[in-house]
Amino acid sequence: MHTDGKMSVGGGIEAEVVYGYDNDQTLQAGTIRTRLVIEDEHCTIAVVEADAHFDLDDYQQGYGDGVQEQLRELLVDEVFSNEEDEEQLDRTLLFARSREGEPVFRANDATAR
Repeated sequence: MHTDGKMSVGGGIEAEVVYGYDNDQTLQAGTIRTRLVIEDEHCTIAVVEADAHFDLDDYQQGYGDGVQEQLRELLVDEVFSNEEDEEQLDRTLLFARSREGEPVFRANDATAR
């Protein structure tokens, strides 16, 4: 699930990945159950049950301490692109791959359910 605007869900959200993007926007839900939540300048108001959760303070637009390394351990190489001479998670590649039914998590990922 990808949101870049204000979104409110009366119940819960279950998805493989929940990615909130855009400054001054909010995702609100009762509960979010997922493998990965990324708050990229996008506030999440919910009970989050996730194997990995990068909140606003942790993610810091992808430049948080150790964020890319942790994401590299979880996600396949195909969802990363070269940004400013650094490999970074590319949300466009992530969701394009997901839409195509291709795996986005590494097969040996310890968080696999």
